[in-house]
Amino acid sequence: MKGGAENGTMLDVRDLTITLPDGRKLFRSARLQVRPGEFILLAGHSGSGKSTLLRLIAGLRTPADEELEVHGRIEVEGAVRSASPSRRIGIVFQHHALFDELTAVGNVQFAIDHRAEKKPRDVKEAQTLLQSLRVPTPGRLDQLSGGERQRVAVARTLAMDPPLLLFDEPTTGLDPGRARAVADLIRDTHRRSRKTVIVVTHDFVPFLRHQPRLVLLDSAEGAFRDVDPEQLQRYFDQSEPQALPPAEEAQSAVAPSWRGWRGWIEAPGEAVWTLVAALSAVLGGWTTPRWKLRYLWHYMRMVTFGTTALYVALAGAMLGFVFVFFSFSQLPYAQVTVPLLTEEFLAGTGYSTFRVVVPLLISVLLAGKCGASVAADVGARRLTYQYDAMRSFGVRPEHYLYGNVVLALVVGGPLLTAVAYGTHWYASLIAYLITSDETSITVFQRSFFAMVWPEGQALPRGFGWVVLKTATSGLLIAALAYAIGSRPKASSTDVSRDVGLTIFWSSLAVLLLHSCFSFVEF
Repeated sequence: MKGGAENGTMLDVRDLTITLPDGRKLFRSARLQVRPGEFILLAGHSGSGKSTLLRLIAGLRTPADEELEVHGRIEVEGAVRSASPSRRIGIVFQHHALFDELTAVGNVQFAIDHRAEKKPRDVKEAQTLLQSLRVPTPGRLDQLSGGERQRVAVARTLAMDPPLLLFDEPTTGLDPGRARAVADLIRDTHRRSRKTVIVVTHDFVPFLRHQPRLVLLDSAEGAFRDVDPEQLQRYFDQSEPQALPPAEEAQSAVAPSWRGWRGWIEAPGEAVWTLVAALSAVLGGWTTPRWKLRYLWHYMRMVTFGTTALYVALAGAMLGFVFVFFSFSQLPYAQVTVPLLTEEFLAGTGYSTFRVVVPLLISVLLAGKCGASVAADVGARRLTYQYDAMRSFGVRPEHYLYGNVVLALVVGGPLLTAVAYGTHWYASLIAYLITSDETSITVFQRSFFAMVWPEGQALPRGFGWVVLKTATSGLLIAALAYAIGSRPKASSTDVSRDVGLTIFWSSLAVLLLHSCFSFVEF
């Protein structure tokens, strides 16, 4: 360990003063020392600054925290804490913050693969750790009970092997029996691991029978006090919480700019900065290629394969059939005009749909479907603290999330356009055979591709433009969806609102992009 731990101090909070934007103080020159291996219960009223302190220790500052005036020093193992997370500190979040796309074993393996000290890979380590906490290893997270999910969260944090464990309000909203079970789990974790454990809570009763060191965060004095159970109970019975905003309310109050009409105006500006960061997001995260590729596959399935491919295939087919069927069936003097115009009409149709119509249609459809999917995915991660969970393991979320969203949409745009054009051609052929007396497939194919793919040419005419347009559209959709989806969320309503905002701006953006390309291209 480093110097602080060797001298008998795991955590040292010195002269901590935190001032809210309105001038009120959460802490006033507060001091707290924690020895290695201690089990500490840090209790205080809601809004007293417990969660703010926890985020400062863990290096997980939120936009609300950036508005706070912070003075003093926080040292862990003798090292001054910075604003960035440290893999020497593990945190179990209030609502678990598990990665929903992974199994229980996958969540624990994620921590193992990202811990600070690399060890020889043991394929059974995650399963063994989960089994020691009585968690069934097969199956998905949604098949686990609330207690089992909490044990997965504890196992994931333990797998990182940090010397300091933080628990954020682990019993909030639980009935007395369930709260006692959680307290027992935390105490068992402390006994097994012999790590330093700090539990931040206002629900202290379930922990008292385990005889932790009791530290009171006195909101009136803005200081820490060691107390006994009677003093702690008396404090809660006699005092009232001050009118200080809880962390969640503070966050909503500090960063409400994305709500209401201002959010609709500011969204494109946020996307510009996200767009600038696209290259670093794509290139970053390859130090653990297994997880970089795993999340790439996750987003490829979301935006390129499966229902998205079926969606664009059907759209291309419907466009081709309707366009050709009604064009031929509604021509005046069809017996005369159809034979005369067939080859010219099919050539023009094949060319215009390849160069303009299908790329535009697919880009708009992707803006709606994939933009909404990505915004919902990222927004839910933000709401459920999965962002902070990734950061606590030393991972920059944009590397695994935004970087792979960009790759998936930039690659997926041209691929899906090719799928749509293929079904468009096939449906156009069927419509042609139905409406025309000429039933030669060879004639149709030669005419349809006459201007698109001249004989002897290696690639279709304008192939580069089509790829550039659809790939750029994918990049724009990714930037907008991630920029809007990753903004702070206070409720599921905020997630839904930002999904709608993403659809609006991404659809408008690709329409404008294709319009600009048309003037340059032709």
